Amino acid sequence: MKQKLLIPLLLIASFAITLVVGSHSFRLNKVPNSSKFSCNTCHTNGGGTPRNPFGLDVESLVTPGGNETFWGPELAALDSDGDGFTNGEELQDPNGEWMEGMAQPGDIALVTAPGDSNSKPSATSVTDLFGNPAIYELHGNYPNPFNPSTNIQFTIPQPGNVKIDIYNINGELVSSLTNKDFAIGTHSVTWNGKDNSGSSVSSGIYLYRMTSNNFVQSNRMLLLK
Repeated sequence: MKQKLLIPLLLIASFAITLVVGSHSFRLNKVPNSSKFSCNTCHTNGGGTPRNPFGLDVESLVTPGGNETFWGPELAALDSDGDGFTNGEELQDPNGEWMEGMAQPGDIALVTAPGDSNSKPSATSVTDLFGNPAIYELHGNYPNPFNPSTNIQFTIPQPGNVKIDIYNINGELVSSLTNKDFAIGTHSVTWNGKDNSGSSVSSGIYLYRMTSNNFVQSNRMLLLK
């Protein structure tokens, strides 16, 4: 009698395990670069543990146990874990262009966990499906402090106009460094420590401000003579 009861119980347990593991398995195939973190892409500590913030967003887009396609621009645009980077940026598909069956986008070595706020990429590691930069970024100038010149590097994800101006600590315009179109990618411009009239400026803190499309960012630099 005990053996007869044991067999159905084992079958039920086996079915439950298969259901949990299997559901995680097929959903992983629907997330770009999910092999990097496997079940922890959607869970806190492996399959069967509570869902992390990304997993909760995934769950909101599918029916219970459903096999729907959920990855796309909507989920890619969310910042599930609130770390300042979208799910798409963390999974190397910022625009949600990847589809199941396609080659994995970007560089899997640069993939970070979209459900873990302690795991986030550097801005320069975020690329689109074709390996191009996916976000605007104004990098730190080098050298800094500097004398007499310094290089200012920036990255743009699409061709367009880039305007970089230099201001003194009082917010007064010192030099209009560049205001022209650039191709997609990373570029560098040089400030020679002179104002718009060609005169050398004095030592001190200066601000360089980049404007491109809707992106605006300012950084500080120090001129020492």
